[in-house]
Amino acid sequence: MDWWIWIIGGVVLCLMELLTPGVFFLLFFGAGAIVVGILTWTGLLETAWVQVLLLSIFSLGALVLFRRTLLDKLTNEKSEGHVTTITDQVCTALENIPPGGTGQVEMRGTGWSAHNEGDEPIEKDQQCTVERVEGISLRVRGK
Repeated sequence: MDWWIWIIGGVVLCLMELLTPGVFFLLFFGAGAIVVGILTWTGLLETAWVQVLLLSIFSLGALVLFRRTLLDKLTNEKSEGHVTTITDQVCTALENIPPGGTGQVEMRGTGWSAHNEGDEPIEKDQQCTVERVEGISLRVRGK
């Protein structure tokens, strides 16, 4: 296959990765195609089956070696850190929340969905403590 086909295909795959943010599969195959294109351009690869074999080796190798690291670097770790800092903070119940039940609380001027982890009901306007965060919901216990 001609070298320029590999380069164009690799660039197209890398651009298609922009349409699927956070997946990071096409990026590695695009980079592999660009590497094969460069090697074909320099004359190191001539037969199509060797080009396809090296594309597979480069792409899958990079996928296995670098995908997890790339995902870890690009995930929003900082926001998770800020959310977990609200553990042990005080919030106010906006409604009665029975033991094991779910209701609304206010903390730092923002309303949150909350689950009562305690054995006692939480009354409206009662202060409670955040035990942990699960997704976008707080696990609270009455004071």
